[in-house]
Amino acid sequence: MIYVVKDIRYILTVLFVFIVLIAISERGTAQDAEEGVTHITGLVVDEATGEPLQGVNVYLSFTTQGDATDEDGRYSFRTPLTGNFELVFSMIGFEMQKRSISIREDSGTLQFNAEMTEDPVELGEVEVRADNSEWLRNFAQFKEEFLGTTSNASDAEIENRWMIDFDRNDDGELVASAEEPVRILNHALGYELTADLDDFSWNLFEGTGQYRVTVRFEEMETESGRQARRWRRARENAFEGSLRHFLLSLYEGELSQNQFELVRMNTQRETRIYSVGRNRLISTLRSHGLDQSLAVQGVKGFVLREPVDVLIGREEYLNDTRERARLVPLRQDQVFFVMPDGTLADLSSVGIELYWATRRMADMVPFDYKP
Repeated sequence: MIYVVKDIRYILTVLFVFIVLIAISERGTAQDAEEGVTHITGLVVDEATGEPLQGVNVYLSFTTQGDATDEDGRYSFRTPLTGNFELVFSMIGFEMQKRSISIREDSGTLQFNAEMTEDPVELGEVEVRADNSEWLRNFAQFKEEFLGTTSNASDAEIENRWMIDFDRNDDGELVASAEEPVRILNHALGYELTADLDDFSWNLFEGTGQYRVTVRFEEMETESGRQARRWRRARENAFEGSLRHFLLSLYEGELSQNQFELVRMNTQRETRIYSVGRNRLISTLRSHGLDQSLAVQGVKGFVLREPVDVLIGREEYLNDTRERARLVPLRQDQVFFVMPDGTLADLSSVGIELYWATRRMADMVPFDYKP
């Protein structure tokens, strides 16, 4: 009988602890929902074998939000971000996968599974590139266009540069590719970037080109309080006057407060960017091939009736040395969309020129950065 009593007490204790844990879990879930935190989780397996894959990097592109799969192939992370993102699945030896996802304040838990296809990495010429003058010349040009030429770029390094291959396409443009993510240490801003290079082509004679990349940001560990303060100031400087700073200001109707001035192209004559009414917003989202639910998520539409220059910074008396950026409408309806987080919902709707076009990877802060 004594043992039975002990067993009953043990069972009651376990039940009590279990009930408490459930209560805590439910309270945590409710708290996440109240605070607008979304739980993103899923399973990643090898498409050929069905076996779980460990070490797959799963992240929201251009943010610090993500996780790596465990030995069971599972990943899990929470994010306060809302809007449209690319969820990236990346692992050396497998084809990268990207999935367009939408996160709302009431999303709760989102589950995304992936089956990854093997793509073996071909090694061989890495060890001889240090003595290859043509490769070194191509790399110098690539680094200048990819990282930029600012002081931040001079303080950034590509750790695994020998993994980058270069070629020329039919138009004579420099083409870059990599069998594994490009690892960048940005000592100026205190970020480590893991960049999956989808496409890079650049016309070195005309100074024009394009590249598509997905990036995960991770904060570097500070060695001192002084370094932490330096990184904080550098990140603020990188954000202020950036395209995202402008889009956030446009969305909130705070252009002048944040020292942005709209003028006609190549002039000092003031102009405006007009917002789109709700009725036209829905129809235009549809014509752009975008999900109409973006309207519920707070997307705003704006009309560019002509190319508009943006003067950045405080106007100086007599000698106006403000930076000048330019927005160019690319669609016939002249509409572009801005999400509440200051990102473009449709990248093909507006072109970026002048100052913003010169900002490269070394001058970027993640989308979840808050000044």
